[in-house]
Amino acid sequence: MIRAIAFDWGGIFTEGTFDGRAIQALAAAGDVPPERVEAAYLPLMAEFEVGAFDMATFHRRLTEAAGLDLDLATFRETFLGSVQERIAMFSVLGGIPTSYRVGMLSNNVPELCDRVRDDPRMRRFESFVFSNEIGVRKPDPDAFAALSDALGVAPHETVFVDDSAANVDACRALGFHGIHFADLDDFVVQWRAVVPDVPTGLETT
Repeated sequence: MIRAIAFDWGGIFTEGTFDGRAIQALAAAGDVPPERVEAAYLPLMAEFEVGAFDMATFHRRLTEAAGLDLDLATFRETFLGSVQERIAMFSVLGGIPTSYRVGMLSNNVPELCDRVRDDPRMRRFESFVFSNEIGVRKPDPDAFAALSDALGVAPHETVFVDDSAANVDACRALGFHGIHFADLDDFVVQWRAVVPDVPTGLETT
């Protein structure tokens, strides 16, 4: 019996990965090749997402490493503005009956977490578990344990939706019902199989 449904944020409630768009946007703003930004960005995000430093430090370290000539205000606006929403998933969220607990488990950074948590469309969420607040990122088992603790629901009673195959494999190994989000059509097929009583609002047939 499924009692809880949980989602990742980036790649689920956004089109594509946030990181990919942020890399492209920062590279364009700083007029440098995206490859140079990516080489510095990814290892720094691994630290940023577990709360190792703040936005100012992220700005300083990334601009120095990638040769970006961007002041903090421009950098912050470009970084945070790299979100492109997947509007359809807000409809899915809003259609989940109140009989289900709903949570989020996301590898994310403080200011983005605040924006997600404060978005009125996210009110259906009862629990937010963010990597920078628990000090560990998916696919670490401790991240999924934190999700279960926050929801108060066992893994075998929980569906978890993520765009990362590695994260879905990890959650399934821990007993969760994992849905790997590749595209909306495939998501609907998997969703019907796991929670057939919860309409997505995306069905075409």
